[in-house]
Order: sequence, then C-alpha cells, then structure tokens
Amino acid sequence: MKTHNQPIPLTRTTTESESRVVKTIALFTFRGLQAVIDAAKEVPGIVTQAATDVAEAWEESRAPKA
Repeated sequence: MKTHNQPIPLTRTTTESESRVVKTIALFTFRGLQAVIDAAKEVPGIVTQAATDVAEAWEESRAPKA
C-alpha cells in the first residue's frame, strides 16, 4: 500500500467567498457612512427653514384677528 504525504497548512487561508463577504460588508458600511454624511449636510438647510417657519408663524400669531 502506497501512502502520500501532503502538508496541512497550520494557518487558515482566506477563500474567495470569504473575501467577498468582507468586501460586501465594507461596501454596506461605506455607503451607510456616505448616506449619514449626506444627511448631515442637509441639516443646516432644514434648521434654517424651520427657523424661518417659526418666525413667520410668530408674526402671523401676533397679527390682529380679522
């Protein structure tokens, strides 16, 4: 009977499917961060509009009733 010796690696190698999982998670993370950053850029505009609306409502509430 013949035997063949094959070395067994002691460290685990990353398979292609595992690297794809990491890439997919990274893409979702980066896209989520970009969405948060884009939303944060809109906050000053929203705050400005809210301040304008409150000021207009205040002025309208001070006007004499018809």
